Amino acid sequence: MKSILLNKTSTSHQQSFIIHPKIYPQAYSLWHHHKEYEILYIVKHSGTVYVGDKIFPYESGTLMLFCANLPHMFVPKLNSENDFDDGVEDAYVLHFSIEVINKIIGYIPEFQPLNQLFNDWKRGMIFRNVNKNKEILAIMKEIAEENDFSRMTHFFELLNLLKNNKDFEFIANPGFVNSVNLPKGRLEKVYEYSINNFNDSTICLENIAESVNMNKAAFCRYFKKITNKTYFEFLNEIRIGYACKILIEEENKNITDVAFLSGFNNMSNFNRQFKIIMGQSPSAYLKSRKF
Repeated sequence: MKSILLNKTSTSHQQSFIIHPKIYPQAYSLWHHHKEYEILYIVKHSGTVYVGDKIFPYESGTLMLFCANLPHMFVPKLNSENDFDDGVEDAYVLHFSIEVINKIIGYIPEFQPLNQLFNDWKRGMIFRNVNKNKEILAIMKEIAEENDFSRMTHFFELLNLLKNNKDFEFIANPGFVNSVNLPKGRLEKVYEYSINNFNDSTICLENIAESVNMNKAAFCRYFKKITNKTYFEFLNEIRIGYACKILIEEENKNITDVAFLSGFNNMSNFNRQFKIIMGQSPSAYLKSRKF
């Protein structure tokens, strides 16, 4: 599943960013990245989102921020074959060049606090408070309907709301984010293999190392140096992310089923890894997610 580079930049030199509602089911199923930063508000539908090294559910009212080159993909849960045919936008999407915004911030001292927001943005951010997110959507709609100077004033109003909203979760792990701007090659192959095969409980270091033409010891040193974690720490984070998705979305699956579907071959290791990564047991997590 190689990440495709998409060109999101407006061809016009009269705009600093582009924003528009989206109705395009084909884009949901494309594992892609782009050079622009992105603000995405989900208007309708629920499903599964793949971002960097994480897999988790999304629903209408969810707001997400993606930095440049952070790969992502959405797989909606369709209730009927006509779900995409009602003429209502699926999402509002805003793309902008961080280089342009950094130049503006650099010249205006009052904008300096935005640097912390953009630093957090590098890991991807998800906001689930629907009421707060509606404020962001309202501004995004205003930006989409306006032009010239008023677009920029509303854009920085939007950034200020995001800066002051602390009700968010980081998405990708720091190790993954640190690697996205490295030259593509070995690490990309490792990520692709892991995303496609994480639920195979027989994955071993020898096979991973062989797939990138390295011996086991050299691969372990290489992966740890770049990501600051072992390969199996990385793999378990993907597996637990998938386990959380199943626990939330598929009520007919018990915790034992979820463990094996996620690539674990025994319950004790699944429970241990789940608590290390999520800070609570699978049963406690499931209980906390039932509204």
